[in-house]
Amino acid sequence: MSQKAEPRILVMIVEDKPGVLYKVSSIIRRRGINIDAISVATTTEPGISKMTFLVNTDEATIEQLTRQIEKVPTVISVGSSPLRNLYSKELALVKVNVSKPGEREALHTLVAKFNARIIEEKAFTLTIEVVGSPEEVSAFINEVKVIAEIVDLSRSGPIALSR
Repeated sequence: MSQKAEPRILVMIVEDKPGVLYKVSSIIRRRGINIDAISVATTTEPGISKMTFLVNTDEATIEQLTRQIEKVPTVISVGSSPLRNLYSKELALVKVNVSKPGEREALHTLVAKFNARIIEEKAFTLTIEVVGSPEEVSAFINEVKVIAEIVDLSRSGPIALSR
């Protein structure tokens, strides 16, 4: 029986050593799975980092990946879950050209609607910070595109915690 692919989060607690990211991403690559987002950061424990991968695959494949990743000596623990079952947030910074009449006002309204924040306002650009679920961030970006030209965009990819 074929299982449905969906966005899934792979979370690893790892020793903070060179090459760990390469080894884990190589395992995912060898299975032919595209990595949609990666986040790596230190934890509260010195020498220990948390890596979060967003992949789109089915449950059987994620279980195989988990077993393979657990064999990497510098990986302390591995967990996975469908994205929909986790608390998940993403940060995006969006720089927008506001050279046409009405664009600035429409963006201020949109920023309020999404609880986003304008972090820099210049004569012809706005730089906006938005934090939300990956779906909320995508929705914000899609609505910005309708209003004005995005001149630069940076997304963090999701970070997640279990519920």
